Amino acid sequence: MKVLKAVRVSALFVGSVVGAGFATGQEIMLFFGGDGVISLVAASLFMATCVFAFMEIGAKEALPPRVGAVTEGVVSLSSFAVYAAMIAASEEVLFDLTGQGGLSLFLAVSVAFLSSASAERLSFLNLVALPVMVGIVVLVGARSGGKVSGGTHLLTAFAYGGMNLLFSGALMTKAGEGSTRAERLVTAAISGAVIFVMLLFMRRCVSVGVDMPFLAAADREGLGTFARVALLLAILTTMASCFYLGLSRLRRWTGDGVLSASLMTLLGVTVAGFGFAPIVAATYPAISYLGLAATLFALGYTFLSPLLARFFQKNPFRNSARGIDRGQKS
Repeated sequence: MKVLKAVRVSALFVGSVVGAGFATGQEIMLFFGGDGVISLVAASLFMATCVFAFMEIGAKEALPPRVGAVTEGVVSLSSFAVYAAMIAASEEVLFDLTGQGGLSLFLAVSVAFLSSASAERLSFLNLVALPVMVGIVVLVGARSGGKVSGGTHLLTAFAYGGMNLLFSGALMTKAGEGSTRAERLVTAAISGAVIFVMLLFMRRCVSVGVDMPFLAAADREGLGTFARVALLLAILTTMASCFYLGLSRLRRWTGDGVLSASLMTLLGVTVAGFGFAPIVAATYPAISYLGLAATLFALGYTFLSPLLARFFQKNPFRNSARGIDRGQKS
């Protein structure tokens, strides 16, 4: 039972971080274009550690109220920005596949219906879509034959992990509620392993050095349609995760689930009209920095706060000061 839950939560995590930027190969070219396997391992281990850290926070349910309120606001705004960007990206991909415009509206409505019902539906979507995405990435990467070689840049690898961990970290915090330590460890291990496989085979495609290397590699191997299906699935899972997070917070303000879902969809489609590239340029840099800050907080809260608590409990100066205070009061 623990393994099944870990697999489901891992699929939710990976599906939320693998968006349009990853599925086109642009993210991998930007962060790992000149790097070898060690950088990919470092990024995967870092993200796996963060999965555990965010789930640990959810299990403790002990965030300070002010920190929790700020986090809610930041995650809500960031989730909406990525949600709108994914709608814009889906319009481009669907038009490329079908030659018909406006199909992103139907996808947005479908996501609203799917993600507003329950977290189980969102989890099921990722559980079905992720194996298809992984299979296509592995197939294209294996056929492309590119080499994974180059230098090692650990800071870049950590920055890549932090960029993807703002709203996905919020999902993991929620998933960590009521989990056991074994479930959190297994989830982190599976997440890191899947991320590494996808990074490795995607990295084999980016040696072509073009704007969308994964799609270019797939087209060269006659797998262009498969690659675009993987891209659409990546957009869909990320869009659904962001909608779910944004809706859960909007519902608290309106008190009406249907109204909240309708507003979220309408605003998302409206903002998506600006286009994928402008939305990314305007919002993603801030989201990257906020994601890195949230990640560092999660790591510090999970691994450093217990050590600090033990230190202050055992600190003789603190204990003696308490004794002096008690003596003065008596």
